[in-house]
Amino acid sequence: MDIYAYITRDHRRVAGLMNDLMSIRLPAIRQPLFDQIIDELTLHNDSEERTFYAALEHATQTQAMNDKLEHAEHEHHEIKALLHVLKRLSIGSEEWMEKFGELKFAVEQHVAEEESTVFDKAKMVLSTLDAHRLALSIEALKQQIRQDQPVPVG
Repeated sequence: MDIYAYITRDHRRVAGLMNDLMSIRLPAIRQPLFDQIIDELTLHNDSEERTFYAALEHATQTQAMNDKLEHAEHEHHEIKALLHVLKRLSIGSEEWMEKFGELKFAVEQHVAEEESTVFDKAKMVLSTLDAHRLALSIEALKQQIRQDQPVPVG
């Protein structure tokens, strides 16, 4: 598997979780799913920036690529900010669902742009071997991050 398939798989997993959550009305059932979405998005964004984006920054010094990566990282920060807001709201409220809809839209927009523009540009500067190595690197980093996280009690 190469980095493009790996990231796309992550994107589809999060999209599925978000779609599932949209159909759930009971807050007690919604919360564990939302916690999983938080974990998936946080882990994905962090590991993607530290592997894929870092490799692209290293492989090319063009302003166009730097601008694209800065924009993608900005979108990651927007997603993180929306997650922070959602954590502070009551998960059973209409306001929470509206804000979750904003998060879902932001993630969908980011994914669409990344899977087209960023992937296309990356394929011009990363070799097939690099793309496969990056998939291994991102998985190893995710495993390390998971091991370093404290296990929730209760």
